Amino acid sequence: MIKHLKPAVILFVLLSVITGVIYPSVVTGLAQFMFPYQANGSLITGKDGKPKGSSLIGQPFSSPGYFWGRPSATAPFPYNAGASSGSNLGPTNPALIVAVKARIQALKLADPDNKAPIPVDLITASASGLDPHISPAAADYQVISIAKARMIDSEKLRELVQSHTETRQWGLFGEPRVNVLTLNLALDTIQIEAISADADDTEYTLPPSKKFIVLCQKEALLLHPGVIEKEQIQNGHGDFWVEYQIQTHDEGKEWLVLCDLKTGQILREQKLIGNEP
Repeated sequence: MIKHLKPAVILFVLLSVITGVIYPSVVTGLAQFMFPYQANGSLITGKDGKPKGSSLIGQPFSSPGYFWGRPSATAPFPYNAGASSGSNLGPTNPALIVAVKARIQALKLADPDNKAPIPVDLITASASGLDPHISPAAADYQVISIAKARMIDSEKLRELVQSHTETRQWGLFGEPRVNVLTLNLALDTIQIEAISADADDTEYTLPPSKKFIVLCQKEALLLHPGVIEKEQIQNGHGDFWVEYQIQTHDEGKEWLVLCDLKTGQILREQKLIGNEP
């Protein structure tokens, strides 16, 4: 009995060490040395050094000042990386027709002046439900509305889209595509740069008590990247403040940010409770 068990136990321990310790350690070490970006999830970080997401997994954007990605059919929420799946609805399934019509209606409500044909990838979900890309045509469809929401030049926005358009892999495989997350992060960056550029031109023309209004805008958007929906200047006893209502691209949450116009420092931030799920 022992004669037969001994080689079995030795083989079990040996294979466990090889396949459970040595092999994973070697593969992990090689991956970290040769492909550290990919091995760590292809994470995208912001200027603050914090991860904003992965270049491989899409994120839901619904604010008017951001590019929207492909619809996602994952459950229980869109772009659920733990439950990658498509809708599994056939082309003649009434549920698919209803879903597509609803997506078309949402796009038209967001941009009622846009009469251009809607690219198909903006109204159909991918097989994985996690696709981080849209076609250049889908990005171009949204340029005018985003330019209006952000009050920036549409041609400058098209140049940004072009610079973030990825070509076919090795010039052969796939189609040209745009990563929605990296494009939206770049959109926030140029918005802040535009505000900084305006500060150089207007700092000496604004009243002394309000000369930091542009810096306040910059600091508020750095704190909560998104779109400023309301801006209200307040004053009392010779002091001036500006309050911003910001809708972030993180699930459309809204924040109130109060900034001192004499110093350009953020005094208070408050999350609007009504936006909690």
